[in-house]
Amino acid sequence: MVRCFIAVYPIEIESVYKIQEELKPLIEGKEVERENMHVTLSFLGGISEKEIASIKEKLKELSKQYQKREAILTKIKLIPNERFVRVVAIDVAGLEDLSKDIKEKINGDVKPPHLTLARVKKVKDKKALIEFSRKFFLNQKIIVNDIKLMKSTLTRNGPIYEVIETFPFSKED
Repeated sequence: MVRCFIAVYPIEIESVYKIQEELKPLIEGKEVERENMHVTLSFLGGISEKEIASIKEKLKELSKQYQKREAILTKIKLIPNERFVRVVAIDVAGLEDLSKDIKEKINGDVKPPHLTLARVKKVKDKKALIEFSRKFFLNQKIIVNDIKLMKSTLTRNGPIYEVIETFPFSKED
């Protein structure tokens, strides 16, 4: 079984790294490393080689229905909620239709598109974290040309991500 997910990868945006710095005094946890930054579209979990082949075919067909587009990193999201924060992420607008298609055609654990900043072990200053999340708005545009089927290998030092295959958007204007 291979632990997999579907993502827009990599995301390299300096302003996102600055947000991680601003979060450090507010939470205790593990921030996502720069090389692992991505927008999650669907977490597939442990799947067999046979299932990977099937998912590749579906993603190949799906990617033909999309063209290069803009997505926007918008606001901070506390997951699952403000009372019990386990993840700090940024919402991503402009990929909802793609996310819906992935849910219908491939499935997996599909959440609204988001970019995870940190996994939270402990909130140091809950009031400040909630205030920060409520007033924060990034409005950072990213260009999305493709989606990737990713492999995630868990290690003691955190996950190691590998691109299994890239699926370029090929729909013409």
